Amino acid sequence: MSTILIVDPVRIETGSADCEGRLVYRDGRLIGVLTQLDPLLHEDLGVGRHWYLEAAFGRAAAAPQPRPFPSLDEALTWLERRSSGPARPATLPVTPHCAVAAHLPSAGWCGTGLAPPR
Repeated sequence: MSTILIVDPVRIETGSADCEGRLVYRDGRLIGVLTQLDPLLHEDLGVGRHWYLEAAFGRAAAAPQPRPFPSLDEALTWLERRSSGPARPATLPVTPHCAVAAHLPSAGWCGTGLAPPR
């Protein structure tokens, strides 16, 4: 039985033209943030208009970072599969993909170093 995912369109400040995004919820909880890659910036890599997983939460955060998805449906299927299953015990910490070496995304840190000031 599949779970219904709620997908909300959102504009994301990425510092580039990649600003079309989606917030993905499962059972009222945010499980992922997706950004559509701009075709002019990424076509030479073959991923223009693909969907990139900016952040994953809960069970999906434990999965390795996937390659960009050719369609939103494929990205949603990936998130649904990775976030399904029994709930995690409340005592286990959950770390977003972009948290590195105890630096939290809210502190302006991403996997490649400090994010540029906005």
